[in-house]
Amino acid sequence: MKRTFIAGLLVLGFLRGAHGELDPRVDLGAAEIPRDFVVLPNATNAIQFRLYTNAAPDARHLFNTFEIEAHGEILIASPGGEPLRRSLSQAAAGGELHNILVNGKGPELAHGNGLVVVEEASGPGWSYIGLDGSRAYQGLVKQFRRGVLYVEPDLFILHDHLIAGATSSFQMRMHPPSATRVDAIWRDLRLELPRAGLRVHAPAIQKQPRSWERIDSIADGIFENTVTVQLGATNAMVELNLLTVFATHRAGERGELAFRLLEGNDAIGARIHREGHPTLIAFRTGPADEKASLTGFEFAGPVGVSVFSPKKRPSAK
Repeated sequence: MKRTFIAGLLVLGFLRGAHGELDPRVDLGAAEIPRDFVVLPNATNAIQFRLYTNAAPDARHLFNTFEIEAHGEILIASPGGEPLRRSLSQAAAGGELHNILVNGKGPELAHGNGLVVVEEASGPGWSYIGLDGSRAYQGLVKQFRRGVLYVEPDLFILHDHLIAGATSSFQMRMHPPSATRVDAIWRDLRLELPRAGLRVHAPAIQKQPRSWERIDSIADGIFENTVTVQLGATNAMVELNLLTVFATHRAGERGELAFRLLEGNDAIGARIHREGHPTLIAFRTGPADEKASLTGFEFAGPVGVSVFSPKKRPSAK
């Protein structure tokens, strides 16, 4: 399947993010530290998704892993610091930590293999960034694209598109806080912390990855108070389009959520019901120079978002 992207916008490793904001955690003293992640929606929002882009072996955080922060809580942490150094010194542990595995193998950590921004888009109440990570996965896949979409006020949707040269197995792994549980019915992830919570769901068709499971990992002995969870397909395939929805909420304010995967000839997406109101999100999978559509919803650009907003009834006079 051919896909056209806006190429060569920039390579990450800078202080300003995709939307120009400064990271308040970066020390701007005499020695400036290059920033090696992208953040949505911005670095000052109460809810943030940080994707780490530096593939160097000595990077501060593990390449292509991410962090979700909401209302002062770290809901998903990216492996980093001294525990990461120790784990990478152990070949087995290094493989355990990667977010996307192909045939049980992760990306090659090397200078120059970092994620490259190839697309950006935004609209009323949403923002999107698309990245190419094919170079780090060379030898495992022909193409790896990762897109992150933020929809106000509480949703992040991750779209991973991988094309292999032969049938392959794909897994996603994360290391959330040890309080994370797997829902017995929906098989998604639930986390409740003192100030915020998270639900992680993978809307999917049959035989695609959709059920999270807890697995034993030596990484759990290296990183304190974490567990290892995995999302994997039930069969091998050549091409994978994986959607992962991260729904955040304040503590005690968890609302009703429902998910349905949607597929079209040139797009994939989901209808997400929040408190009964639908939000339609669509990611283009066809040529970039043509309009795409999903269940009758047409859009231009890499993504489309339609949020239902109930109209207020006029007050009686």
